Amino acid sequence: MVIYVIIIYVFVAVLDPYGLLKKRMKRDFLVCSALYLISFSLAFALAMHWEIPSPTPLIVDWVKRLY
Repeated sequence: MVIYVIIIYVFVAVLDPYGLLKKRMKRDFLVCSALYLISFSLAFALAMHWEIPSPTPLIVDWVKRLY
């Protein structure tokens, strides 16, 4: 499963940001790269069956504070 995740992300990394660099949109490229890195990290952790803490209790606490 880990190999599939790595292969898919390498394929997307090669094809996706090419247009941003070609159009000289460096800020958009950096934001895209940061989000891509976060997404890859989470997908890799899930593929390795590592436990990822759920943000649900934190979100519920924030919503309760609003109301």
